[in-house]
Amino acid sequence: MSLVSVVVATYRREKELKNALESLANQQFDDFEIVLVDDNANDEWNQMVLDIVSEFRVAHKDVPLNYIVNKPNQGSAKTRNIGIEACVGEYITFLDDDDVYLPEKIQKQVAFMQNGEYDYSVTDLLLYTEDDKIIDRRVRKYIKDLSPQALQRYHLKYHITGTDTMMFKKDYIVSIGGFPGINVGDEFYLMQRAIEAGGKFGYLPGCDVKAYVHIGEGGLSSGDGKILGENALFEYKKSFFHELHSKDIRYVKMRHFAVLAFAELRRKKFIPFFINGIKAFFIAPIACLKLFAFER
Repeated sequence: MSLVSVVVATYRREKELKNALESLANQQFDDFEIVLVDDNANDEWNQMVLDIVSEFRVAHKDVPLNYIVNKPNQGSAKTRNIGIEACVGEYITFLDDDDVYLPEKIQKQVAFMQNGEYDYSVTDLLLYTEDDKIIDRRVRKYIKDLSPQALQRYHLKYHITGTDTMMFKKDYIVSIGGFPGINVGDEFYLMQRAIEAGGKFGYLPGCDVKAYVHIGEGGLSSGDGKILGENALFEYKKSFFHELHSKDIRYVKMRHFAVLAFAELRRKKFIPFFINGIKAFFIAPIACLKLFAFER
């Protein structure tokens, strides 16, 4: 039985998946298992992933890898939940199939979880382009108060997210129902559930994850899917406005239009990009400039 389980949900990745799995094999920690859930639901892709799994098992006989195939396709949220159900570890963390862990990621975070007796935790997150240039920094230095009320305020404003940075006690993530059945923004809603349940939260400064942003790539996390998901999330956040100060509400609104602006820029729709960017700036000028300068 492993102490830590790493859930990897994969869909339409080959080279990236190989790199993700290799980064796990290179961890400076050996008491973990990989739970790889294949959501391709396509014979050709399933065989491709099986070949990757077979090669990995030959090269890394000491790394347990549980390979699960979804039939039919389930989407990202349910696929991760399928992985959670199969985990045997006391702690669960996640790795997207196009990202990588640095060698000390699991070791550092599980030691932090154990020492603080936390139910769940996050680290910082750096976002990279495919040529390894940093384009965004999600540093949680704003986290000062660990009460559920303060965490909810931070989360609504800044998003305490990045699936790769999260680690949970298995009992805790199971008790809150895992990921909700929403494929766009599912990590936001998972964190919201964790905060509302009142578990003990820990923040570990520093980043041992490289998360990649694929410019121009389609899918749920970009284009129309991204915009629809962001609009739905903004409507959800409005239900908490009565709990926030007016300054916080302005920030949430500003961030919403900034996210829409970036989504439009990624798909090269420049007029909507400028319209949303201007809206974001006039709602909260200084905060908007800081956001665009990655000084969060």
